[in-house]
Amino acid sequence: MSFYQQNLEAFLQLLQEQPQLFSESKRQELIALIEPLPDDLQTLSVAIASWYENHDEIVAAQLEILNNSNHDEIVDAQLEILNNSILEVGRAPGTNVGNVPKLNQQINKETLKNAIQQSVKTPPAKP
Repeated sequence: MSFYQQNLEAFLQLLQEQPQLFSESKRQELIALIEPLPDDLQTLSVAIASWYENHDEIVAAQLEILNNSNHDEIVDAQLEILNNSILEVGRAPGTNVGNVPKLNQQINKETLKNAIQQSVKTPPAKP
């Protein structure tokens, strides 16, 4: 996975998990930033990174997610090796274990815009 994709995936995760970091004005800035750009992973990633560099709390949270995702990638690679071993056993005659394809979310301009618009901080539940 490229750094650009990792960066955007981490940003999407940040929007979902910490919407309080994104005020209405920040979300509007992001939409205005993304709208004229081509639907290109690298261009979108660089533009978003340039934007969040001006927001210290977002930079810190983004870096934390990226650092954790690097650790998660190592664990995922180890799990994939284990799963492949299990699948090889599952392909033996008389077994019904199949190869399940991975879900691969396509990140594009529309995905980013939707995530930004949906990152509204939800008010606390009333008792």
